[in-house]
Amino acid sequence: MPPASSGNKKKKSGSSAKTARRAPQTLEEFFGPDGPLAEVLPDYEQRGEQVEVSRAIADALQLGRPCLAEAGTGVGKTMAYLVPVVQAALAGKRTVISTHTINLQSQLVIKDIPLVISMVPGAKERVHYEVMKGRGNYLCKLALEQSKDDLFLAGDPHFRKVQAWSRRPDCSGDIADLPFTFSAWQDLTSLPETCTGQQCDLYETCHLYNMRRRAAESNIIVVNHALFFSDLALQLEDPNAGVLPAYDYVIFDEAHHLEDVATRTFGLEFGSRRIANLIDRIKRIKELDVEPERLASLDQLNSQLFAPFHQSGKMEFTLEEALRPEIRPDVEKVVQLTCNAVSELKNYLQEAGKENEVIKDRVDGLSKLCERAQNELDRLFFKTDENAVRWGEVELSKRATAPESRVSLHLTPIDVAKVLGTALWERMELLQGSAVLVSATLANSGGFSYQRARLGVPDNAIECLVGSPFDFKKQALLYVPAHLPAPAPGTEYADLVAKEIMRVITLTEGRAFLLFTSRFMLNAIHDRLSGTVPFPLFKQGDLPPGKLVAEFKKSGNGCLFGLQTFWEGVDVQGAALTCVIIDRLPFAVPDSPITRARTRAISDSGGDWFNEYSVPQAQIRLKQGFGRLIRTHTDTGIVCILDTRLLTRNYGPDFVKYLPQAARASKWNRVERFYATVNNITSPNMNSDEPPASD
Repeated sequence: MPPASSGNKKKKSGSSAKTARRAPQTLEEFFGPDGPLAEVLPDYEQRGEQVEVSRAIADALQLGRPCLAEAGTGVGKTMAYLVPVVQAALAGKRTVISTHTINLQSQLVIKDIPLVISMVPGAKERVHYEVMKGRGNYLCKLALEQSKDDLFLAGDPHFRKVQAWSRRPDCSGDIADLPFTFSAWQDLTSLPETCTGQQCDLYETCHLYNMRRRAAESNIIVVNHALFFSDLALQLEDPNAGVLPAYDYVIFDEAHHLEDVATRTFGLEFGSRRIANLIDRIKRIKELDVEPERLASLDQLNSQLFAPFHQSGKMEFTLEEALRPEIRPDVEKVVQLTCNAVSELKNYLQEAGKENEVIKDRVDGLSKLCERAQNELDRLFFKTDENAVRWGEVELSKRATAPESRVSLHLTPIDVAKVLGTALWERMELLQGSAVLVSATLANSGGFSYQRARLGVPDNAIECLVGSPFDFKKQALLYVPAHLPAPAPGTEYADLVAKEIMRVITLTEGRAFLLFTSRFMLNAIHDRLSGTVPFPLFKQGDLPPGKLVAEFKKSGNGCLFGLQTFWEGVDVQGAALTCVIIDRLPFAVPDSPITRARTRAISDSGGDWFNEYSVPQAQIRLKQGFGRLIRTHTDTGIVCILDTRLLTRNYGPDFVKYLPQAARASKWNRVERFYATVNNITSPNMNSDEPPASD
């Protein structure tokens, strides 16, 4: 990577004169005790792990090679990749930074990127950055104008508030800046099928295209994984159809989510409300006179199509399971009739657009939605794809009135590595660019074999795996209660778990995250502890996640019951969080259609699905849950994993070995000793090596 500066001198700001400091020439100098980071960050400490990660990423960018980097909590991985990225921008290269969460995006653009730019000589004038979001985030001015005559929308007082907001000079059009919630927002955005781009009369002032124009003039573009992979999918169909400007490098932060996001993006989903919503949009164009019988017939066909899946008796199922041989011909006949009806509706809309210029753009867009629906139904039921599983799920409505179940049918890639081989890795090689995968939880069993296999990462990828600079031996204890049986269904086991949890949180005086792998167990334990412990209990679903965490922090001694949302991305520092309790090893649900298809594919190819797929996936997930506890050098506490398979099964030691190396205990008296030591209190069992009688 070229040096950040040719040697310009820079004075440290302050009330007294300081000796001019030479601009850092190397990463080691930049992150060193006398570097720019040390000047601007209070209590800065040089971390060798951070330099190691930054060097690996800089080498990958310079050499045009992929990179896999895991950096434990406290390493500072964001700064580790931003410094090479800003240096690359000064050398004329554009980088896309892709994240999974909105929180990290906000941190990057509000804090981290401006900070690094301010510290690299020449960057303020030459390095520009922009956030790119999907079109669903932006108000479409044309849709807003067309909706003023829509009785459904015009009667909503919040619609008038949206109109007033849109007229403000500082309106960004971004839903994130909308100062209130508007439930029908999706009706005021554009779809790829309904957007006419440069042919639109409002193109020059369009919020979406203004954002894209700013991005085209930027060296650093921040996106989320969903938008990045959507761009790749578009370019697979048409190399000129992408929405991102041409780029040289991509940094995937929170890269452990890539397989899940790619799975959703490169598959398709067809919901039972899809055609019904299309019919509703058609009905709301008052200038369009579609025969009611045509729409009613299509709506009836849609109901017939999804009826067998509503009646399947399962919440998740493969299409082969739901479509028994005796009913499959009838269902396929209904699918074909539906496709024909949608195709006829598409033709009708196209003709109506030719006859009425006022509605032409809207009905042309709706006709494209018809064509897309027809093609996707055809792919779901009639096309052959050996690298895909066809499955469905039933979701029950949460509305108190008029409850209903909705069905979604999916076509999902079994092996995304095959898709990414063409869409990502070959493309980056042709560009002589680099794709970097970074996360605090990317490795399994001390290496990257799982991610390499699942994502198809090329053999020449640079690898960098560094641990946390925190002293886990002194700061944290891993407690696995040896007296508990292996996880099992039923009330008896739930009673034992609740009793053990009560003992732990009594010791820590609440201040705990309770992380569960199933809603059933979460509810079972919550019910058992409610009214029996003197600590406030917060359960996922009672409030939005952000508010739930805020209330937990505010309480000072609460216990938060969480599922997947709280296993990662939640940062609670200090005494408010002293304990993390995990109910069991987070193996994927073995009977979900996607898991079954993937494990079967591994077995069919001669592999060991449990050790190659299930164990690595659970190892990474367990590290994420463990990582909620120690967030700073001064945090202390206990991680309690209530799963004795860590002690009794042959795979258990591998799980423990690659967790942060905390002190360990399987007997209660050792837990009390550790807690007493880190909190400078007297333990009732300081001199006992025996577990309490209740064990």
